[in-house]
Amino acid sequence: MPGSSSVIVRRLFALVLILALWALVSCGGGQGVDPSPHPEGTAPDSSVRLVGAAEADLLLYVSNQSFNDEEVRITITIDGVTVVDSVFHVEDQHNWMSFPLTLHPGIHEITAESDSGATFRKSFKVPRGKMRYAVIDHWTEDGSADLTWLFQRQPVGFA
Repeated sequence: MPGSSSVIVRRLFALVLILALWALVSCGGGQGVDPSPHPEGTAPDSSVRLVGAAEADLLLYVSNQSFNDEEVRITITIDGVTVVDSVFHVEDQHNWMSFPLTLHPGIHEITAESDSGATFRKSFKVPRGKMRYAVIDHWTEDGSADLTWLFQRQPVGFA
């Protein structure tokens, strides 16, 4: 039947995603559960979607780097599609969560907000067939929360 293979692929993708999310929740330790992608960003018909790392156009890393805010909710949208809406725990500050995303080539707008009051909006460009890497970190200094943004062509080297 025409299109039946695409239905099977979608169902397999959904099953793999459910198993991956289950693994994240059941294997999470330390101070909390690892953040998971927002359902809107996992929908198969979304213009911005969470995918496997090999299919990604953008590898987005998110982390809470603030010992003053041991846990913070961070919400991230790209072109109006919510891709992350989770609580991030500072733990030892070396816990970046990766979100491999696929986007159409061109200019995109990312918005990030934290429940501590930090927010930003940036535009970035994803060229056709080229991988990009981005990092969003939450920080607090002198009682003021901030979200920082790093966008680059090369893979990110974390210390």
